[in-house]
Amino acid sequence: MAIRIQTDAGALARSRFATSPAFDIVATLRGRQSSGLRHARHWYGRAHARLDVGTMGLLHALVPADHPYVPDFLTPQPGQPRETRDRMVAAVAATPIDDVASQLDHLFDDRPVHERFAESLGGEATYRRWRRRPPPHVQELLDAGEEVVAAEAAAAMGRFFDAALAEDWPTITAVLDADVAYRSEVTASQGIAAMLDTFGSDLRWDGDSVSYPSRFDVTVDWAGDGLVFVPCAAHVEPILFRIDRPHSPLVMYAARGTAALWNPTPLHAHGEQLRELLGATRLNILRHAGTPHTTVALAEEDGHASATISYHLGVLRRAGLVTSQRSGHGVLYRRTALGDALLAGELPATTADPGLPRQHL
Repeated sequence: MAIRIQTDAGALARSRFATSPAFDIVATLRGRQSSGLRHARHWYGRAHARLDVGTMGLLHALVPADHPYVPDFLTPQPGQPRETRDRMVAAVAATPIDDVASQLDHLFDDRPVHERFAESLGGEATYRRWRRRPPPHVQELLDAGEEVVAAEAAAAMGRFFDAALAEDWPTITAVLDADVAYRSEVTASQGIAAMLDTFGSDLRWDGDSVSYPSRFDVTVDWAGDGLVFVPCAAHVEPILFRIDRPHSPLVMYAARGTAALWNPTPLHAHGEQLRELLGATRLNILRHAGTPHTTVALAEEDGHASATISYHLGVLRRAGLVTSQRSGHGVLYRRTALGDALLAGELPATTADPGLPRQHL
């Protein structure tokens, strides 16, 4: 039994990387009872402490901790290389109703049986035993219609992000970006086959198809635009696939370098004091500059005009908090060790105050 994605060298070369908070939300929920990742347990603990029972109950029902299936509409195909929280929420809510309905059918009892999906599990009897009975409050949403379920699920995903991940998202993004940079470098220096090898020996490409062992026996014949690889900071092995015609097959995998997220104390624990010292815009720039960014990229992250970002970058550079380096026709800005220490709250007052005079910021 395996997932086989028919793709030749030309199609595979059109593969791309993307990131989205949806995948870390779902992975955090899936691992709530057994995750070996300290940071994922911490994120779930935040959400559990901050969110209402209804929100958590809906997410628990849609993302079971002890069941292999999660509806694909909770992890929509990223529309951008770096999906935002708001675009993710909008994409979940905008899932076609027929897709929401069929995916809920796979998860919950007393709904239509899909013959092809039942066959992939070994028969209708196995399919029926495999499904779960929804809790009463979720059944009420199902009775109201799939459109209501999608809207409520999207809102719940947004609330979970705000409660659990938002304050760490710049750091999470830096980890995901670093993973993509590593695998892109392998592709550029050694080729796409070598990059696939970075996911382990189970993911194989024989020149005609990419295959991976699975409990399902599935052949994908619509991968003309290659695959979409999505790193996830809260995921552990094995890799997972999202296969939804006509979208490119999506491969979600565990990101490298997540040790940077192990500290249960947020890097931005002193956020209010830093915001008062630096100002909200400079603090936001500093948080995003953990990996090299252009002025335009930082403007997209922050929402201000490039000219405004350029001015604040100049201030941060003169203070020694970011460094600049020319790359091609542009300039890349990156947070310095001093900036890292400031965000981590590791600077004693005697060091921080002379180097960061308030009147100069």
